Amino acid sequence: MKGMLSVFLISVFLLFGLSGVKNAHAQEKGGSQDVLKELDEFQRSLSNWMKNLDTMGSQFTVLQKNVTESLAPLKEFDKMIKGIDEKLNNSMSKMESLEKTASVAEVKGMLDSFGKTFDVLKKLLSDITKRVEDQEIKTSVLEKRYQEAQRPLEPIKKAIEDLNKLVTDKLGEQEKKITSLEDSIKARVASLDSTMKTFEGQTKAVSDLEMRMKKVEKTGGVSPGTATAGVPLVAQVQAAMGTETAKGAEGTETAAIAEVAKERIPTPEEEGFKEMEDGFYIRNVNLLPFGSSSQIKGEIKNFSDRDRSIAAFTIKVYNASDMLLFTQDFSIKTFKKGDIRAFSEIISGYTPLDIAKYEIMPKRRY
Repeated sequence: MKGMLSVFLISVFLLFGLSGVKNAHAQEKGGSQDVLKELDEFQRSLSNWMKNLDTMGSQFTVLQKNVTESLAPLKEFDKMIKGIDEKLNNSMSKMESLEKTASVAEVKGMLDSFGKTFDVLKKLLSDITKRVEDQEIKTSVLEKRYQEAQRPLEPIKKAIEDLNKLVTDKLGEQEKKITSLEDSIKARVASLDSTMKTFEGQTKAVSDLEMRMKKVEKTGGVSPGTATAGVPLVAQVQAAMGTETAKGAEGTETAAIAEVAKERIPTPEEEGFKEMEDGFYIRNVNLLPFGSSSQIKGEIKNFSDRDRSIAAFTIKVYNASDMLLFTQDFSIKTFKKGDIRAFSEIISGYTPLDIAKYEIMPKRRY
């Protein structure tokens, strides 16, 4: 566009400059009229050349939009245009000198120089047009080859899509099976927990019954004349306490036995506890499965002589080789003397099958 603007300016300059020359030298020799005639022909040729240049510019723009990759060879054209622009600038300087000298001979020389320059420019434009056409042909050939190369890949693409769909369906089925299996495992674990709770309740009831039996046996309260050598003390006491026809003396003795039993405090062992350390006792300890881990539950009683704001304990588990597998601390807050507190701790990463022995003991005082 810069070159076209330069050509337009030169044309305007030539029109006005040569008009001055025509008026200034109208009286010169007959050769000047021939020069002016050539100048008119040059103007018409210049006008036609500019129209052709505009047409070529529009074609070049359309080609530039359609074939982006073909722009690389046009860099040389840009260099050529710059060279032409420099030549035109030189021509403008010569025209300025022509305007100063106003010599017909120099004007004729300038016209000859312009004619040669335009011939070179036409040749360059012809070469560029040919190169552009060749690039279009190459682009068309490459597109055709690309389409031909894509055809053998279509079956492979379809096979990959089918395989992807099959794998996706299989994964969906596996996820459904895994979800169903997880639900079944959760239901079984819940059922097992319910069974263990029922078993613990029954164990506790049996333990309470045994403690009551021991208490009754230790009181030794039996009414005279109602016991036999072959009947246990517990049965004798129950018979003495449950007979509606017992005499008044027997009822008084039974009341005394009950009062003694009420005043007597049972020992921790009688309540089913086992001594730990530091005045604490433990009972009803159970090791249960908890997913891929284990759970230890139990009860601790404070038989010490004072209340504890925080009582800390530690759990150690061992394998069959008596090697320590896991250690975990837990605490019970506001543990008053005589209180019984339950605890439940998770042994992470070890199932009951991995644990051969465990210990629970107090850790420190507060």
